[in-house]
Amino acid sequence: MEKKDQTLELLHEIRGVLACHQVNSIDSYPASRELLSFFESCLRQSVEDAPLRAVAGTPQDIPKPKAESRAVDSNLLVLGEIADEVAQCRSCSLGGRGLKTMAGKGGSGKIRLLIIGHWLPTDDGAEAGAVFGVEEDQMLRRMLNAIDLPREDVFVTNVIKCVVGSGVQPQVEHIDACLSYLQRQIAAISPELICTMGMVAVKTLLRLSQPLSRLRGKFYTYKGAEGVEIPLLPTYHPGYLLQNPEMKNATWQDLQAIQKML
Repeated sequence: MEKKDQTLELLHEIRGVLACHQVNSIDSYPASRELLSFFESCLRQSVEDAPLRAVAGTPQDIPKPKAESRAVDSNLLVLGEIADEVAQCRSCSLGGRGLKTMAGKGGSGKIRLLIIGHWLPTDDGAEAGAVFGVEEDQMLRRMLNAIDLPREDVFVTNVIKCVVGSGVQPQVEHIDACLSYLQRQIAAISPELICTMGMVAVKTLLRLSQPLSRLRGKFYTYKGAEGVEIPLLPTYHPGYLLQNPEMKNATWQDLQAIQKML
């Protein structure tokens, strides 16, 4: 039994290392006889444990209560209404230009994690259905996979809902015009945790002005309507990581904190 526990602990540690490598875009390793032999032994152990896991069952086997299902459907309806309003919004100069909009994208079930960035900067990204950008969304997908968080448990949005486009620098008035939409999205989703990516999002929600390098790595509290409080963790934006890959390790630490919290 002790040997089995040691094997499982070692597998857990290896899995963490592999996830870290995945965030850093390392997806292949040189094969060796020793490595292949180790994985074959792990596979045999996994097969032996399968009947026990089947008897124990998994959370996915438990039917969702009808009341919770109705609440999820109602929240999705509210998010759809917000998206429609965003598409027709003319509250600031960005909306007045008739730009494309991206209210956000996420799963159709109970959202556990709400990720908030700043804005979608390119029309190409909008055409592809991206929220942060094509490459940025790909990196975000790798980040979520690394902490085993299903995409259907996550909703991703931006502070500014218009697709800004190149050569345009959003202003405070544009953030203020979109803030009510973001606040309503948070209320509708009621996530277990909020992760802000980039300085704009954390400053908008927490009104903090310290550098992100000092703010990241700690949990704060977002205070919503009716006394609602939600843990909030700031970290770097995927777009920033693409330009500054040396910050991926710090971001990986933040992802591990999210995994532990959830």
